[in-house]
Amino acid sequence: SKMNDYPITHLKVVVALAILMLILWLIGPFTSTEPWSQPDQNNAILKVPIPLEDKTRPELSSSAKPTQTEKLDSNPPMVRIIVQSGDNLSNIFSRNGLSAGDLQQILLAEPAQIPAELNPGQTIDIETDPSGRLISLRYQIDPTTSFVALRSDNDFTTQLLEQSPEIRLEIRAGIITQENPSLYQAGKEAGLNDSLIMELASLFQWDISFALDLREGDRFNLIYEALSIDGNDIGTGKLLGANFFNLKQTHTALYFQNSVGIQGYFDETGQSLRKAFIRDPVHFSYVSSSFNLNRKHPIHNKNMPHRGIDYAASRGTPVLAAGDGRVIKAERNEASGNFIVLQHGEQYTTKYLHLSKFSRGLKAGKRVSQGQTIGYVGATGWATGPHLHYEFLANGVHRNPRTVRLPNADPIPADEIPAFKDATALVLKALNKS
Repeated sequence: SKMNDYPITHLKVVVALAILMLILWLIGPFTSTEPWSQPDQNNAILKVPIPLEDKTRPELSSSAKPTQTEKLDSNPPMVRIIVQSGDNLSNIFSRNGLSAGDLQQILLAEPAQIPAELNPGQTIDIETDPSGRLISLRYQIDPTTSFVALRSDNDFTTQLLEQSPEIRLEIRAGIITQENPSLYQAGKEAGLNDSLIMELASLFQWDISFALDLREGDRFNLIYEALSIDGNDIGTGKLLGANFFNLKQTHTALYFQNSVGIQGYFDETGQSLRKAFIRDPVHFSYVSSSFNLNRKHPIHNKNMPHRGIDYAASRGTPVLAAGDGRVIKAERNEASGNFIVLQHGEQYTTKYLHLSKFSRGLKAGKRVSQGQTIGYVGATGWATGPHLHYEFLANGVHRNPRTVRLPNADPIPADEIPAFKDATALVLKALNKS
């Protein structure tokens, strides 16, 4: 046939042209041959846009830098370090093979606000590149505050990040029982942490002796801020109010901050809870001997007036100044052992006997503040065991520190009482209901 007269090469060209013509014929009706023609508006609405970067981003050559995301994807996983006792940033960097130079740059960066001392249990998250070079550091200072350092070329940028916690109000109630005879035990039974129990004791330390006065059936209520971040409890905020029923009397404490920022705790009438003296210079301890002017001395076996209170407590327990004052004596003698005498204005004197030692730097002439540690419980002098003997004198006369009437701090001014009543009304109502 004539087909056999064509060389095989020509046949291949003809077949290829035929296939090409067929393709052009199939797509021809959908493609405009006029470069200036506009697309039909209805069709334009139906078109799916292609992301610009897909059309314009060049292919990476072997020498091109990877993007930040691709760089991070190839990095080792983040390492979380739990701070141990005795740790500092220097030994943490050394232990993890990180550059001391990088640490120096982080500490010099502004605002470099890393505390001088790390606390056990804190976390430090570290990211490095494949070569082990530090990329980022995140130090969780506390549940709401973290310090972040990010590498920028050859130095670091730093930032202190604050996360505001969520606040909810919690109401707790507790009762003194045979099973829970102390404030600490009753507080724990009520679900309070140690800091709330101590704060509750601090509120009423001028009115209640927690070593002497607690009785079965005493009860307390308190309202406080519970703090959380992302649903996880991180602690407690401000104690907004509390009441304590003791010795047939209800003591109330309400938090108030006035228009110029002065804050404190007051009873429902606006009287300050703070007084010139706290009832107990040692908290939460068993009282071995109360004020008694007719008692037999345990060593000398004869009647000797006991003009104070003995607080039996472990050796080394801190002893607190009952009020603001000045050190008159910080000495030692045979009967009293190591003892301290404080003068509080012209009227009042307090004495602290049988101490194991004085606080560092304490000596005659020094001024002290209420609640300041002045010494430590011991058994020096005529003492059968470790305890604090505490005396309270008014105008040179021994008075029972448990019952003596104490002067108050300044109350809320009369013109601020309406604001105080408004600010504390809901808390007071909730306390009285619970």
